[in-house]
Amino acid sequence: MKCPSTQGCPLFPLFRMKSSLGVWQTHYCENEFESCARYRLAKTGIRVPPNLLPNGKELNLPGLIPTGT
Repeated sequence: MKCPSTQGCPLFPLFRMKSSLGVWQTHYCENEFESCARYRLAKTGIRVPPNLLPNGKELNLPGLIPTGT
């Protein structure tokens, strides 16, 4: 079963741009979405950081997280 958030996941476009992240998509989005850190956080109602990877680690991409300046 696929993750119900796949269509609207803000991280999903990054999967398409980075072929190395296709593994994340296959493992978490298409198979074990219940173990995805993004899914679990969203399910609790907490805002999901845009750089949170499915395994709970943070992706460091310049410009991904807006600064408060």
